[in-house]
Amino acid sequence: MTIPPRIPTPTGRARGRACDLGGRDRGASLIIAIGFVVMIGTITAGLSALVTSSMNNRTTLTEVRNRQYAADAAVESAIAIVRGQADQPTSCGGLHGSSSVVTNGIDIRVVWASACTPIKTSDGMTVTQRNVIFSSCVDQGATCPDTEVIVRAQVNFQRAATGTVTRTFVQSWSVNR
Repeated sequence: MTIPPRIPTPTGRARGRACDLGGRDRGASLIIAIGFVVMIGTITAGLSALVTSSMNNRTTLTEVRNRQYAADAAVESAIAIVRGQADQPTSCGGLHGSSSVVTNGIDIRVVWASACTPIKTSDGMTVTQRNVIFSSCVDQGATCPDTEVIVRAQVNFQRAATGTVTRTFVQSWSVNR
């Protein structure tokens, strides 16, 4: 195959296969194309790492959320149990115990204990505040160590003169883990 000769044009430029620019721009398009491919590859690699990391974090956060919901449900169940026990004419220190509940496939233990304090009413009569502190944790034994508590709540059980619980007040509710 022969290369067709360059034919000069009236303006003096050669017409044919290519204009000779002295080699200054030779390969510039290739360098731009390679740079573009490298840039797109870097962006794609960064985004895929971000998506993978986000998916792993989502799994962990879902487990934590399910554990917190299970602990919350277990504490509410224990409050209902203690409300029934609070009707019994016991001393203030008599309200203590524990229960275990399985929610969302998680076994949660709730331990409660009285935190009663005597107070004076506006008419000068001394009454006992029937407060109970509830602590919930993943069930690993008979107690919930402070470092493992998921939900802690302090609840007041208001009693009538007959000893019947008339109202229940949540004084504090904290999610710790």
